[in-house]
Amino acid sequence: MCCTALLCVMLGAGPGLAQEDTTAQAGEAEAPAVKPKPKPKPKPKPKPVAKPVENSAETSPAAPVAMPAANLAPVKPPELIVVCDNGQGAFYEGQGAVSLWVTRSGAITVDNPLRPLTPETTRVLQVVIGNKAATAFGPDLLALRRGGSPAALEATTGGPVRWDEQLTVLPDFLNIVSEAGEVLARLDYRRCGDAPEVKAAPVAKAKPKPVAKAPRPPKASTGEGAGRGGEGAAPRGLQLPQGAIPAGQ
Repeated sequence: MCCTALLCVMLGAGPGLAQEDTTAQAGEAEAPAVKPKPKPKPKPKPKPVAKPVENSAETSPAAPVAMPAANLAPVKPPELIVVCDNGQGAFYEGQGAVSLWVTRSGAITVDNPLRPLTPETTRVLQVVIGNKAATAFGPDLLALRRGGSPAALEATTGGPVRWDEQLTVLPDFLNIVSEAGEVLARLDYRRCGDAPEVKAAPVAKAKPKPVAKAPRPPKASTGEGAGRGGEGAAPRGLQLPQGAIPAGQ
């Protein structure tokens, strides 16, 4: 009895289940296929932006590149160490066959009317170039300018040169500079010795002044000479003809 009832239930439910399955399959067939959503593309990573470089003195293109202190040779100033005794001169030589002898040292003191208590002093060296005398002068012996002969320098500065009794202590090299202070030549000390003799400059002979001649007296005319004769002499041109005066009178 129980088996019969169970069989009936199964048979009754069978068509319904089959129908439901068919309906479900039909629904699945009718429903459109759903396309999968595309995956979002990854956003590109932003490129790294270079940081602005600070415009400092070390990185600026306009600024000069600083050299390490170890590569910079210090500028050595001249030292006063050269001493020449017994009337000898000091021989200096530079590049380009430039050389000279320093034979005397002195100074020129010029009174400045604007500063009467502080006169201007110029150091002077007499040098021999070849066989001619010249000068080098400046506020000190560390930077000298070229000058002419001692007499020409005295005429230019307006004061006499007071020469030292003995050649003063000189620097180990001479800096010849321009009026603007730019170095024109460097002459290094070589030795002490006898300087060459200086050829004396020719002295111009003064021409004698012309002597003014005394004016000559004017020549006397012929008539005046005849008039200065004897009282009885008749002036020329008034002579009487021969026989005009009777004889015996």
